[in-house]
Amino acid sequence: MIFQKLQYQILLSVNGEERLDSHHLTLQDAQQRFEYLKDNWQDLFPDGFSAIELVDQYFDQIDQFEPLT
Repeated sequence: MIFQKLQYQILLSVNGEERLDSHHLTLQDAQQRFEYLKDNWQDLFPDGFSAIELVDQYFDQIDQFEPLT
């Protein structure tokens, strides 16, 4: 059996709580999802949404989008 480590995650901040949106094996896949969420945030997220964050497996920030700042 081969185990693959999940390398990248996209996190959402909604009402002050951090939630996992998705996890990806490649940075390219994660960046595509991040851009989609960033471009469509008004249609996708509930009231209280404040940020999207792309992080690596150590939770180091790669990119962040805060639409209301």
